[in-house]
Amino acid sequence: VELLELEVGFDLVPLVDAGKGGELVERVSAIRRNLAAELGIVIPSIHIRDNLRLKSTAYRLMLSGQEVGQGELRPRRVLAMDPTHGLPPLEGEQVREPAFGLPARWISPNLRERAESLGYTVVDPATVIATHLTEMLRSLAPELLGRSEAQELLDLFARREPRVVDELIPNLLPLGEVIKVLRSLLRESVSVRDLRSIFETLADHARETKDVIELTERVRQRLARQISARFKDNDGRVAALILDPSTEDAFRNRGPDAATMQRMLASLDASARAFAGVSTPPLVLCAPDVRRLVAEFLTRKIPGLAVVSYAEIEPRATIRTLGVVTS
Repeated sequence: VELLELEVGFDLVPLVDAGKGGELVERVSAIRRNLAAELGIVIPSIHIRDNLRLKSTAYRLMLSGQEVGQGELRPRRVLAMDPTHGLPPLEGEQVREPAFGLPARWISPNLRERAESLGYTVVDPATVIATHLTEMLRSLAPELLGRSEAQELLDLFARREPRVVDELIPNLLPLGEVIKVLRSLLRESVSVRDLRSIFETLADHARETKDVIELTERVRQRLARQISARFKDNDGRVAALILDPSTEDAFRNRGPDAATMQRMLASLDASARAFAGVSTPPLVLCAPDVRRLVAEFLTRKIPGLAVVSYAEIEPRATIRTLGVVTS
């Protein structure tokens, strides 16, 4: 069984045939390079093949033989996406963009110029599948970091910093526990490229605790500059929703009840509209001691939402408060 496979229906075969101008194979290589630079892990090779049992316009990504995502394309059309959810309608098939769920329409290419003038974001089918594939691989990053991949990263790092590695593994933590920390970081889209900072933080605190959750939080705080950079705008400000102190207390005291959770989600939904005019990813800020619990709850309900503690924002960054999430 191949670890990663991209299966395409018959009508999509020209997208992967370079002899017919298909760009998808080249784009997949670029996606793997970009994600390696972004996340700090090597994305395994993706085997691309046609599957005549699929709908002719469909594609799907397989992980170890099991489907983890799928979508459909219209090869002779372009996809017009409405980022504001309120643009004038266009003639075409109404769908949801597969990567982010934006309202969209497959339109004739000769309507592209008009759609762009109205404010639509218009992309070709190859870009649609490439964007969706990027998001699927990003979400799969923890599962793609197996023992062999982690050992490969470790061996490369040990050539530069052998003493750091020797001190940490296996004297303070076994390799399996270090991998758990790396996967926990990747699960919330925190890059593991800075292995020096990660390993030094683990070595500093592994004598006090072996708890993977606690060690992960310590590492995140050490990576404050890196985490902050992801959410900074061009003016160096971090736009965020702030979690109300009483709501934080609810998480501290055995966790919020169902009614509190519903009120918090309603408040978050109302406040999140403030991100419409913000170019950085949506972010909720809270106290360090409840960050993990808040993240576990909110990211299950709202995929793509980041939850960061005040200790993970570097001191020089300015926080721009967009609203307060209450319960």
